Amino acid sequence: MTHHAATTPRPTVAASMLRSLHGYLAARGHDADALLQAAGLAARDIADAERAIEARHYERLLQAAIVASHNPLLGLEFGMAVHPERWGGLGRLLVHCATLGEAIAFQTRYVHLVNAAGRTTISEHDGETTIEWRDAEPTMPALVEEAFAAWVGFARWASQRDRAPIAVSFRHRAQGDPAVYRAFFRCPVHFEAPGHRLRFDSELLAAPLRSPDAVLATALAARVDTRQARHDSHALVAALQDWIAARLAHGAPGLADAAAAMNLGERSLQQQLHDAGTGFRQCVDDTRRRLAERHLRDASLSIGDIGLRLGFSEQSAFQRAFRRWHGLPPAAWRRRNG
Repeated sequence: MTHHAATTPRPTVAASMLRSLHGYLAARGHDADALLQAAGLAARDIADAERAIEARHYERLLQAAIVASHNPLLGLEFGMAVHPERWGGLGRLLVHCATLGEAIAFQTRYVHLVNAAGRTTISEHDGETTIEWRDAEPTMPALVEEAFAAWVGFARWASQRDRAPIAVSFRHRAQGDPAVYRAFFRCPVHFEAPGHRLRFDSELLAAPLRSPDAVLATALAARVDTRQARHDSHALVAALQDWIAARLAHGAPGLADAAAAMNLGERSLQQQLHDAGTGFRQCVDDTRRRLAERHLRDASLSIGDIGLRLGFSEQSAFQRAFRRWHGLPPAAWRRRNG
């Protein structure tokens, strides 16, 4: 039996994060639509605030904004301007928590729904609490700085306590004047440290928040739980399609190999795909269609080569599939969309 390493889903961020950054840039006089386009997106792509978008697009938008503004501290400053709506449904839940500790617990549990570019852990020792960020993949400094500044800014706003952390640490070097970091965090800020860490007095966990509502918080938590189930299903589909795409040149992969790659049994994979509104054959078909469109825009590839790359043993099978997808043969589609 062939063994496969389990496939890891691509890190994503919620569209609400991109919408917030888009609005932030527009309010400061930047051509936010052009910067969004430079990141590989259009306004329609971020219309649904809860849509999961690959984190690389968010990083590209941050980088494009940094270059356009000539401001290497833009990520930090964007974090300082946090509003709970930036985190979508999770942000609304945090607002109605009873205490800062409850809000931090929800944030740690569900942060991947908003920003899965990193994972957070929380620990307590000798009266001090530490939140640590660990990159899912190598992450640009601006993204981590935005997250830390946003957490501190939200805590101050929601608790109505203008308190400072004990210390903040970043693995990267300072992106600008260190005094700017110290002025906002109002504590020692360490760079090129062993990890990304935010340390504060544990007594702050008991701080009451400004808009506690137990009934509303319970209802909002149920919505976030539902969103998490949907997010997990979409992450599985994305990981499966990536795996399929990497193997199509050798022919259409089978269900058994796919299940092994996803570290699932065949029935479990089929059930989870069904819950996500699709199936294994549909995932193969969708992956082929997406790759066919991409390859046809590359004039260096012949239509025959594209069919082989998509795992079709005969060109006639590729032609039939493409007509089913688009209602016209691949050559005509290329002339129209090339």
